Amino acid sequence: MSVSPIASAANPHPSSPRDRRIGRRVIAALTVLPVGAVLALSGCSSDDESAADPGPCAAASSADREGMRPIPVAPADVEVLDTGAPQTGAPQTGAPQTGLLESRPDTTSPQEVTLTTDSIEASIAPADNGNQSVQRTQQQLSTPITARVVCDDPSDLEFTIGTPTTKDAELTPGLDAIAGSEGGLSVADGLQVRSLRLFPNEESGSPARSALEQSFSGALDQSVPLPTEPVGVGARWKSVRIISSAATIRRTTTVTLTGRTGNIVQLAVAVDDVPVDSIFRIPGSAQTLTINRYSMAGTGELTVDLTRVLPIAGSITTEGARELAGDENSAPLLQQNEYTVTWTS
Repeated sequence: MSVSPIASAANPHPSSPRDRRIGRRVIAALTVLPVGAVLALSGCSSDDESAADPGPCAAASSADREGMRPIPVAPADVEVLDTGAPQTGAPQTGAPQTGLLESRPDTTSPQEVTLTTDSIEASIAPADNGNQSVQRTQQQLSTPITARVVCDDPSDLEFTIGTPTTKDAELTPGLDAIAGSEGGLSVADGLQVRSLRLFPNEESGSPARSALEQSFSGALDQSVPLPTEPVGVGARWKSVRIISSAATIRRTTTVTLTGRTGNIVQLAVAVDDVPVDSIFRIPGSAQTLTINRYSMAGTGELTVDLTRVLPIAGSITTEGARELAGDENSAPLLQQNEYTVTWTS
């Protein structure tokens, strides 16, 4: 990962031993937090009931389970910037010249897709020798998903996960126990996900549960809603959502419709994050830091099948850095961040 202009701005002044001790304690707390992770993980719902259904669609929604606690997904405001131009000449087979990107979930077969999220963070802090120490962490998870819409309500999606894989050797032993866990999504018009439901197996451990929730939550915060008005190839729209985590950010996603053949839609995506305020909350602590500088942006491509709820292909990568400050006598803390969401069928 290349060095961001923010992350390369080292503090030229030596720090005191006390400052370095504070810096190390804060960095130790910060390095466990992946980019975009929530401050306190929502309690994953678990119940003896099962929504697993071997049929082509799900007979019932897990949203009706007793004691179910959905994990909210930040809503997005969508604004069309350009409706695009009708195609000239003969249109592609099965593709309207201009029309609605209307979701028509398929109830005749399940969707098979794999979600991979990869979060990399490098934290730079003063070292005892007056130089800098760098701590690098990576949280990566690849999860196969079998998803079925509810037979009589295509706004609800039920899914079962296979055995996740990871680059983290310490997490790997706990992933077998979480295989077969279930979950669900509530979806509004424009394929806009409203909430997530997770039902991890009872025998699964906390590290695996936490990794699964962070992966799904991070991916859904990067989800790309579609406009609900007719558009053609070349159309552009933006979605804006406020995401609350360690830092509360305003995420603006600008989308271009680059191609459409029938129900298959190709999208080019650009993401830009801006902090809403200067407060950075340290996870597991009442302590806060001040955001001096912040830069996070990225690009990607997605392929969407309008008969499916989840993307069928593509990835989005965002990267940047932030400078965090404690009290006046402390050296600033520098972090580089990179986050990638990938969908494969």
